[in-house]
Amino acid sequence: MMTIKNEPLISVIVPIYHVEQYLRRCIDSIIGQTYKNLEIILVDDGSDDGCPAICDEYARKDNRIVVIHKDNGGLSDARNVGIDIAKGEYLAFVDSDDYIHKDMYRILMKELIKSDSDVSMSTYKYVYDGKPDEQDITYEEDYSIETMSGIQAQYSYYSDDKKLELTVAWNKLYKKELFSDLRYPKGKIFEDEFTTYKALYRSKNICLVNLPLYYYLQRNDSIIGVMNGKRNAKVVDGYLQRIEFYNKENEDELWCKAVMHCIHMICYLKSCNKELDSSNADIFETYRKDLLKLICNNRSAYKKLSKCQKVEIRLFKISSSLYYQVWNKYKKS
Repeated sequence: MMTIKNEPLISVIVPIYHVEQYLRRCIDSIIGQTYKNLEIILVDDGSDDGCPAICDEYARKDNRIVVIHKDNGGLSDARNVGIDIAKGEYLAFVDSDDYIHKDMYRILMKELIKSDSDVSMSTYKYVYDGKPDEQDITYEEDYSIETMSGIQAQYSYYSDDKKLELTVAWNKLYKKELFSDLRYPKGKIFEDEFTTYKALYRSKNICLVNLPLYYYLQRNDSIIGVMNGKRNAKVVDGYLQRIEFYNKENEDELWCKAVMHCIHMICYLKSCNKELDSSNADIFETYRKDLLKLICNNRSAYKKLSKCQKVEIRLFKISSSLYYQVWNKYKKS
């Protein structure tokens, strides 16, 4: 492992499964970083295409690369294996069909240290299958920076247009200590919804660099791209867990925001899947009952909801469809 003077070690964890077409581009973008002190952990999650051989090939060429071959366990399991062996003071994640700007970790590390943050993050840029790769722009020093506390990041999730930046794992640089007892949930879809907010919550300071340093590939055959209504609904699991988390932490105002957000999303997702079979319809009804149970179990926080919000909850209790019709009407008026 090469060491670079005055550069803390970053462990970059890349879960890999059936991405032979994209993998070289992803790894090349990491080994080509202008920030050189990297431990690059390639986790082959039981892929039965050409990915295992590609990983081994790169490991022979760059001694910063560590390869793990394991049985398939899903994205969360692959990330967790990487976290468990990571030697760096800092952690980063890259999805294996995406790629990153050559200066991503140099800029994120610089701004993290400068702002005394536990997490730094960038914005992202959508890239599309079959389109030419993005050509890295050389950024000057006049980009804007936003800083927030861990608590402020929770409020920002509900109040601004940075939901994806605040949710995903892959646009961030983290102090490893944030993951001392934090891991991704195995077997869950939308695993970032269960995890990232917890890392941000325990952060003293967070720095957002307003540069699109991460290239987020849109694929028709990805997990999200092929998702049906039943799988799409699974994101609500994460919203419900967040409500329980805020209750446990006695964050009543955040609990209120999480409850209202969850109501809106249950109804919105249901409306997006109007042609539901009975099992899909049952999922949304189960989520409705689970949410109402969480609301009933936190009477002290419930009292802090506005009168209007309490009326919304009553409508939701009667019928999620009725609630959404009323909410949508007033939203447009």
